[in-house]
Amino acid sequence: MNYWNETPLFRFLLIFIGGILLAVYFPFFSFKVTLILCIVFIFQFFILFFISRSFSDYRRRWLPGVVSYLAVFLAGYVLTYLSTEKNYPEHFRNFSSPSFYIGYLEEPADEKATSEKTILKIQFVNENGKWISTTGNCLVYFAKDSLSEQLRYGDEILFTEKPTEVPLASNPSQFDYKRWLGFNKIFDQVHISAGGWRLIDSHKGYSLLEFSFSLREKFLRVFRENYVTGQDYAVLSALILGYEGDIDQETINAYAASGALHVLSVSGLHVGIIYMAINILLSFLNYNRRTRLFKSIIIILFLWFYAMLTGLSPSVLRSAAMLSFIVVGNMFRQRTNLYNTLAASAFFLLGLNPYLLMQVGFQLSYVAVLGIIFLQKTIHRWIDPPTWFLRQVWSITSVSIAAQTATFPLGLLYFHQFPNYFLFSNLIIIPASTVIIFGGIFLLAISWWHSVAIIAGILLGYIVHGMNWVALFVEKLPWSMITGISISVFETWVIYISISAIVAFFFSKEAKYFLLAVVTIVFILASQIMESKEQREQKQLIVYSIKGKAFLNIIDGRENFVLTDSGTLNNRSLMLFNVYHYWWDCGESENKIIVMNDSFYQSDKLALNRGIIYWNNFRIARINDTAALKSLNSQIDVDFVIISNNLRTKLKYVMDHFTFKKLIIDSSNSLGKTKRWIQEAQQLGISVYSVQLQGAFVFDHL
Repeated sequence: MNYWNETPLFRFLLIFIGGILLAVYFPFFSFKVTLILCIVFIFQFFILFFISRSFSDYRRRWLPGVVSYLAVFLAGYVLTYLSTEKNYPEHFRNFSSPSFYIGYLEEPADEKATSEKTILKIQFVNENGKWISTTGNCLVYFAKDSLSEQLRYGDEILFTEKPTEVPLASNPSQFDYKRWLGFNKIFDQVHISAGGWRLIDSHKGYSLLEFSFSLREKFLRVFRENYVTGQDYAVLSALILGYEGDIDQETINAYAASGALHVLSVSGLHVGIIYMAINILLSFLNYNRRTRLFKSIIIILFLWFYAMLTGLSPSVLRSAAMLSFIVVGNMFRQRTNLYNTLAASAFFLLGLNPYLLMQVGFQLSYVAVLGIIFLQKTIHRWIDPPTWFLRQVWSITSVSIAAQTATFPLGLLYFHQFPNYFLFSNLIIIPASTVIIFGGIFLLAISWWHSVAIIAGILLGYIVHGMNWVALFVEKLPWSMITGISISVFETWVIYISISAIVAFFFSKEAKYFLLAVVTIVFILASQIMESKEQREQKQLIVYSIKGKAFLNIIDGRENFVLTDSGTLNNRSLMLFNVYHYWWDCGESENKIIVMNDSFYQSDKLALNRGIIYWNNFRIARINDTAALKSLNSQIDVDFVIISNNLRTKLKYVMDHFTFKKLIIDSSNSLGKTKRWIQEAQQLGISVYSVQLQGAFVFDHL
């Protein structure tokens, strides 16, 4: 089968994606010129198609193809530009000094420890006493109180605090939250204090979305009222309704280690099960073409309503769009090519929002489906089990192998980990999640029948509890997960080329594909060897920017020295967000750190005594106590002075005890004190660096 010739939509999709990527990473081309060229190429294609003989003349047959590709490529660029609201002059950030803002909640508020987090669609600003219509979304943190806890989707509020640009990542290799928000078309954020806002109206959002959110809340209440509690309730809510707000970190880590994290997010698996259930229930409508049309409309409407009910995640959008195209094809009794169907659904979604392409969930979702479509049948033919039960086991296993083969490079790139027991866990968790989905739907359907609903809820809770137990059990197995893997985007592409070459060799048995696979594998190994050599020679001093924390880190080859408090080190989510990614890039393991004592430490590479670190002919003084300063009898020459924990002294007093090249103010100090020290340092002619204001301090000693 010639896949390339039989999948024209897939070919055009790749070109369209190229245009989107150009607009995302190189948005420097003139929009007007690009739009004009796009229109010109579209008209030229139609002229070539309808008027000339280009399609029939063999020598010129390439011309319409090139023109159509250019038109699609430029269309991807144009649509991405048009989807970037900050490019519009009416975007709220383009007004210099508004005194008031009005906007409504674009989604239900997410409860945090001290705030309610949500997204506001800014509709109006008041500038110079005049209300002006605006556009654009803003990330908002409301100080938690009795009023902010009652905010709902569609509530319209007035506030005065000016939104500010989302800050850049503060630490090296840290998750780029600013970039991620930008891909979701959010570029600004605002913190609103209690009493700093006023509710002026409600029901300003879309009625259908408001209804779906209220219905989801009602369904969540059904689960709670029927004795599904704790993490069983949290997982059930995520499985069926896409509500992940109550899942704790321990449960997330367990499912990640077992290779079944996808179960906690409503995805193609869930939508596919819903589709099969509705298709079976409405099978009586297969009588004639008119009833089939009615059935197809019901299925499509239900799929998209379920997508809205579960929060419109990228994987749900992909599944709903793809199944909609399949339903339409079946309605007209047309045999559909799955690659073209997949491409059509991607075209549809990217046409609505090109930035979906940049979301990890969207990428994983489509790549997983491609892997299953292309590889699963071939893998399934490897073994012919003798019994029905073993055939079902092998069927699930072959799907897991196909999906994991397609997605593991992206998993390494984005999550730096690989679950070793994914085959075993999926054998149990996928069937269990299927039973839970059907059981959850049954519970919602009979929730009015209280006695039966209670029994169903208790039984469902036991099944979810058992599935959670399996995930926790797998996590505790030896070597359940390989973590700390660090690869670049380029290496990810090379791995995909290698996988493609290996698959192509098994299909075609041509030596050129085997040679390509060997070359790419050798390249990856050589790259890792070179990287390992560089890591053995690295020498770095890093002062991390972690709010309210003092965190000093010295990396010397494969040894990783840390000076901080135990609470920070034991907070895995805090370390994962701020520190671990850089350690993995440097080849360091979070399980092999060397914690220095705050007053004394000695090793062959580093020594710490009375707050002064001696390392590779460098001296670093860390001052967090005035008493320690007073104990010094003479002035000491050091390279860096690091001030921590709101040291109660003036810099002039520090200079009486130390001579130094640079002063570093870490993030354990208050913002007010930091600014005063910076001002004093400038008056004294001291070179100063604020970790809190400028991001992590990184010194490479090569």
